[in-house]
Amino acid sequence: MLVAERVHDALVERVATRAQSLKLGDGLDPDTEVGPLVNQGQVERVHQYVEIGLEEGARLAAGGARANDGALAKGHFYRPTVFACVKPHARIAVEEIFGPVLAMIRVRDLDEAIQINNASRFGLSASVFTADVNRAFRAMRDLDTGIVYVNHGTTGAETHLPFGGTRGTGNGHREAGHTMLDPFTEWKSVYIDFSGRIQRAQIDNP
Repeated sequence: MLVAERVHDALVERVATRAQSLKLGDGLDPDTEVGPLVNQGQVERVHQYVEIGLEEGARLAAGGARANDGALAKGHFYRPTVFACVKPHARIAVEEIFGPVLAMIRVRDLDEAIQINNASRFGLSASVFTADVNRAFRAMRDLDTGIVYVNHGTTGAETHLPFGGTRGTGNGHREAGHTMLDPFTEWKSVYIDFSGRIQRAQIDNP
């Protein structure tokens, strides 16, 4: 998460507080906010990344530990984790962790945020939160990702629209929407003249 420096500290505190209050539990329970990881191996992987983040000098604002108390001991849970003061090229910022770990990076302005985003080797989706419509349109234009959301999280569930990433994300095609047919289609163009007479080229017709 790339955060403007003027709101960075306050947002870190709010996000960390919310992360600590999230309810972990059975993913089929409607009251659960954070479900389990897929297996114990993934729990260990997430914890290794937390240790990497600490070694890289990031500040742990919330979480950073396995959740195995009470009923959670029967599953593969990890406490929602928030890092602050993360460097743009830190491993926890540029590698896919696939766990409840958030890296918050302080940026001067939108230009720096776009530069950091586009330097990543991944480019599936991005979201920008702003009250400035001009900044929103600049972000839509300049962010090198397959999907851009404005004032909405990156849910990745827009099945009626083309879905896919740039750079190291995806295979270059777009899934969902009508474009999902393109990789499996051989196009044939057909022109029919039913006038019954020889036609000149369109550019020659008055």
